[in-house]
Amino acid sequence: MRKHYLNLFKQEISDDKLHPNYISMIEKIPEQDREILNTWIDGFPDRDSKFVKEFQSTFNSCFWEIYLYKLFKDLDFKFDWSHSRPDFILKYKEIDFIVEATISSNAQNEKAEWEKDDELKKRYHGYIENMNERNKYSIIRLANSFLSKFRKYKNDYKTLSHVKNKPFVLAIAPMEQPLHYHQYDRPIMALLYDFYLDEEEYLQNLDKFPDGLREKRLYSVEKPNGAEIELGVFLDDRASEISAILFNPLATWSKVQSMKKDKIGVFSHTWITQENKMIQTIGEEELIEDGLFIFHNPYAKHPLDKNIFNRDRISQVFMDKGTLFIERNYGSKHLTNRIVFEIILKA
Repeated sequence: MRKHYLNLFKQEISDDKLHPNYISMIEKIPEQDREILNTWIDGFPDRDSKFVKEFQSTFNSCFWEIYLYKLFKDLDFKFDWSHSRPDFILKYKEIDFIVEATISSNAQNEKAEWEKDDELKKRYHGYIENMNERNKYSIIRLANSFLSKFRKYKNDYKTLSHVKNKPFVLAIAPMEQPLHYHQYDRPIMALLYDFYLDEEEYLQNLDKFPDGLREKRLYSVEKPNGAEIELGVFLDDRASEISAILFNPLATWSKVQSMKKDKIGVFSHTWITQENKMIQTIGEEELIEDGLFIFHNPYAKHPLDKNIFNRDRISQVFMDKGTLFIERNYGSKHLTNRIVFEIILKA
């Protein structure tokens, strides 16, 4: 397939159709910094010849695809572009697997992630003080994205010859509300394993938790229309066609900035503090995989080989079906957590 050179910042649509994030990038980000993103997408084949238009009009979903493409290149995966779908048909050594990309977005009439009316400090404290509500909202939006793509797999992808009998990974980026990048893995762990850390309760009642923060089960969350979303989709075989979830809450423009090299070849890190001050430091190299999680489905029909993402800066999460122990694996490093076992047995 012929590869197309993509220039993400050569405007191809009218001003009134430009996405707010794209407009913000044009207005606030220096051209030389924006060019970094063009280097990330170098070699990406525009299979339907409309990627740039979609980037400029929808932004977030395309940005996530660009991030994934850069990630897979840096991890030295091999691409197969001979089919129009799913998004990525990949090979690691002799292992073939599929990755489909999606994002979680705001619900209709709810504040979008780019709507930042308050100053950063006020928004941050509002997020922390209402963490359970924010996490609940994230869980609901992540569940919608998960179920939509799961239906897509069952109704379309699973019949394709190049998809059959291969691990199918769903790559989700959370972009459903302002400060979405603060959620870490709390909502996605609840959705997949019904494992939840109630930090809001802990911070407000420290005397009740002498042994520190404890995990709990939520069982379900209620949508605004009253419908219940059952949690723990990886606790049984209901989603066995999904081999794993790839997730990174830190795949934002800050990731691009953090990977920018200065003139002497070291990496500069830039962020804004709660006091709205911009800080820049020189330090350890930022990698594209920093912040990345791989959540494995213990009931997967076609399990994802754990060696594919076996890197020290990638968190792989496994749950044992028998003991319900959850293990986090950072390359050669292992951390083991136990779900509240007695509660699960009573469920």
